[in-house]
Parts: sequence; structure tokens; C-alpha cells
Amino acid sequence: MADAGFDTAPKLVLLPDRSLVAFVRDPGPGTSPVRARYSRDHGMTWGPCMDTIPRAGAPVTLGPVMEATLDARGELHVFMLNDRAPDSAGEGDRGGSGTFQGRRIDVWYARSEAGRLRWTAPTCIWKGYTGSLNAALTLRSGRMLLPFSYYVPRTWAVRGEGLDAFTFLGMFVSAVLYSDDAGHTWKQSNDLAVQTPDITHAYGACEPVAVERADGSVWMLIRTQLGRLYESTSPDGAVWTRPAPTGIVSSDSPAGLVRLPDTRLVLVWNGCQRHPYAYGGRQVLHAALSRDEGRTWQGFREVARDPLRDQPPPPQGDHGTAYPYPVVTAQGAVLISSGQGGGRVVLSRLDPAFLQATRQVSDFSGTAEDWSRFGTRGVMLCPHPDDSRRQILMIRKIDAAWPSCAVWNFPLGARGVLDMLLRAEPGSQGLSIGLTDHFSPPFDPEDSFHNLVEWRLSTDRLLQPGPWFRFQMEWRVDGDRCCRVRFDGRQVARVCLRRLSAGANYLRIKSLAVTGETGGVMLASVAVKIRPPGRESRRP
Repeated sequence: MADAGFDTAPKLVLLPDRSLVAFVRDPGPGTSPVRARYSRDHGMTWGPCMDTIPRAGAPVTLGPVMEATLDARGELHVFMLNDRAPDSAGEGDRGGSGTFQGRRIDVWYARSEAGRLRWTAPTCIWKGYTGSLNAALTLRSGRMLLPFSYYVPRTWAVRGEGLDAFTFLGMFVSAVLYSDDAGHTWKQSNDLAVQTPDITHAYGACEPVAVERADGSVWMLIRTQLGRLYESTSPDGAVWTRPAPTGIVSSDSPAGLVRLPDTRLVLVWNGCQRHPYAYGGRQVLHAALSRDEGRTWQGFREVARDPLRDQPPPPQGDHGTAYPYPVVTAQGAVLISSGQGGGRVVLSRLDPAFLQATRQVSDFSGTAEDWSRFGTRGVMLCPHPDDSRRQILMIRKIDAAWPSCAVWNFPLGARGVLDMLLRAEPGSQGLSIGLTDHFSPPFDPEDSFHNLVEWRLSTDRLLQPGPWFRFQMEWRVDGDRCCRVRFDGRQVARVCLRRLSAGANYLRIKSLAVTGETGGVMLASVAVKIRPPGRESRRP
């Protein structure tokens, strides 16, 4: 979708009358610190900015609404941050441990009254240094929760006691503010901390999101720098378990979590790894669907891409498609607001059925936008050698200083079959074909170590220039945990998977040439058929 004129990713809320409100930032002089735009066509178009919360009594540095929740009466409860300027440099410019001391980013709160016709004056409900707010929810009991994270004066020299003294838990902990009296008073839960891979710059446990489960417990997902989301649970939202790792691969980025009308959960996050920004990167945004309260997931599809991903990242400030704020529309779709930096704000509309697909095909009949090729050379669409009306994807290393690689996302499969139609040109030095369970940039130099399975098509009898041939990989992450490799229907190898995983959802194809090659490999089509995790065991 178009960005609808939003300069920053808005916070979206579905109102009782089925309209949507987008809380936005409007730095214009003399305007309300909290402004909003409304949509009555499920987010397709948006009206002009309107004042909501009055300025009287609010500090001039108060930011826009970052999180909101509706109570059982249909009233809105909104949360804002005061003075975010000290944190404006971005992930890549943050200082070492201790640089946040003496600076505050406080949490402010306001609520609507009389059917959202009036608003209370904003008030400060927590003082300290927090980061982004990424979730707010009202439990069936009426208790309101605001998961958040905040700075603590922890350094490598002062790590803590007990087990904490053996590691480093970063500069931030996660917690929850909760209210049992419709927002009049707020209490704080116990702190939640996780280990970090960096003794000076890593945040630790931060920017959590949460959802109430069917049994009344609350489930939290926490951003970390450890390559995956961590989780914690609570029976009531006030007391939480020690965070533990999930199987959900993630960069150092927050998630979004919503429940569909049919009770299924949709998770939105950056399933990215091995890029220096945000401990993994934010070039693409993923989504997955759960039928069992977050215990197993299917989909793991790309639902948004950085509009400027083909350009080198800016020298300063945040960038990428990240910080997802999903909302379920009255039509049952998921509208996702995301993006950081100029020109990167995206509103993506997700049909949950997209996450249930078990087949995917790419034949280059249109464009190759579903393939990531940034940071590479020699990967291009070319006319089909046998039919000028069609196109193929050529992979040929044309520059020794640049890799030649393409990356393609498909539905996550615990079992699956990948089917490719390939043809080598004279002068080709071969192709690497890898399957993995996360995104990393096409130029990732360590992808071979992290692929679930990889097969190298070298210029031997299996890759002879001239004829088209059918290449297949059939994998399963359960049972014998292996991948069967076939050429033109004939099995030539059975390869063990390299590590544990819920399944494969990415194809990586890369030239094996080191200094360059005079011919490449043509890909005419690729098709995948999968069986999602958690389904009964039988071949796809």
C-alpha cells in the first residue's frame, strides 16, 4: 500500500464503530501534541490530521501516541513518551553503557471519556529512561497492561550477583505497568532481563509485546540481541517468569502481536540475521500465524520490504522496515504500520490466508521483486533463450569484488519439496543452492555455515552446459532430518540437515565463482510445496 502521507509509522487502533484511527506525529507549532487521522474504509484512505488530546498541562516535548488500548466500554487509553530527543541518533549511533544516565524519557498517559468525546489531561505515570512502546492491552479481567523496557545503570564492572555475575544482562530490563482502576493508578511488575552478546553496547531485554491467552495467562515476547525473541509468561500480568529463548529467529528488533476474530494469533517481526545494523538487519518484515496460542507457527512470510533496500544504508539514524504496529481491521485483515527513516514508512495489508499457503511459484513472468538481490552484481532478468516472450533469472559472477546471489522467501515447511528448472551456460563455474529458516542479506559471507542444507552444483557431470534440467530438494526437519537431492527425477544424494529448526522458508542461490565467470546459470522457474510445522506426518 501507499504510505498515505504518514511521515512516521502511525499507531493504529480499530474503534467500536469499525473505523480506524491512526495516531500520528505532527510537529507543527501550536498544534496538539496528540493528533490523529481517521479511516472509514478499512485503511484504504485517511482523513486529515485532527487534534485529540488538549495541549493544556502537557509538556511541549510530549510525543505522539505510541500505544493504545480499548477498554470494555469502548474508551481509549493512550500512552506517550516525553522528550525522545536524547535517543534520536539511531541504533548505529548509540553510546556505551552508562551514557543514558541523567537523561529521561518518561511515560505519559491519557484516556477518553463519554464515548471518546472528551479526554483527560495527559499525566506522567512513570519516570526514567524508556525506549519505544510496542504493546498495550486490556485483559478480560479489566486489568490494563503496558509492557515496556527501561535503562538500568548496569555495566561490565557492576553486573549483579549470583548467576548474573557470570554474564552480562545489558543496559535495559523489561517490565509491565498495570492498572486495575481504569488508569487512575499504576503499579510495576518484576523486572525481566536476558543475557547479551556485547559487554558495552547491547541493550538486553527491551521493547516487549504481550497478548492474553485463551486460559487467561499473558504471554510476552521480548526483543534481544541474541538472534531470537525471548518469552515470559504471567498468570495475571503482574508477576512474570524468567525470560527464556523461543525458536523464533529475530534481529535486535521489536515484534507486533495481534489476535484475529477467530482467536488465531498473528506475529509480525524481523526474522533477519548477520547484518551489522540491529544485530541482524531490518531489510524485510515477516509474519506468521498460530492456531495454538503461540506454541507453533506457520507462514514466516515476507510481508513488507524496506522501500530503499537497494540503496546503501544512511550514515546516521535508524532505517529499514521495522517497529511493526499491526491492527486487525473490521474485515479481518491485518493492517501493519512500519518503517524507520525518510521514505521508508509502509502500510502493509495482510490477508491471514497468505500465511496458510502451502505452495509458491516464481517463473519471472512479471518482475523479480519477490527476490532480494541488493548488494550483489550479476543477478538479472534476461530473455528466455527458447522463448523471447518469457524471462529467466541469470546468476553470473561478473565482478570479483561483488557476490552474485539471490534470496527467495516461501512458506515455512517442516517438510517440503523445492523444484527448479536450471540451465548452465558455457563458462559457468557452478551454483550453490541452500535452504534455510531466516533472512540474511544476499551478500552474507557466512550463509553456507547457517543454511539448513546446501548443495553445490559444480561443473561436473551433474551440471553440463546446454540442456535444461530439473533439480529437486526434498527435506524434512523431523524424522530422519535429511534432504534428498534429485536430478531429473533421479536421486543422487541424501544429505543430513546441519541443525535443529522448525522448517525451511528461504532459498539462497549463489555463483560458486571466485574471480568471475564467462557464463552463468539460468533459472527458468522455481516451485515449492510444503507441509507446515505441527501438521500430521506425511510427505508433502
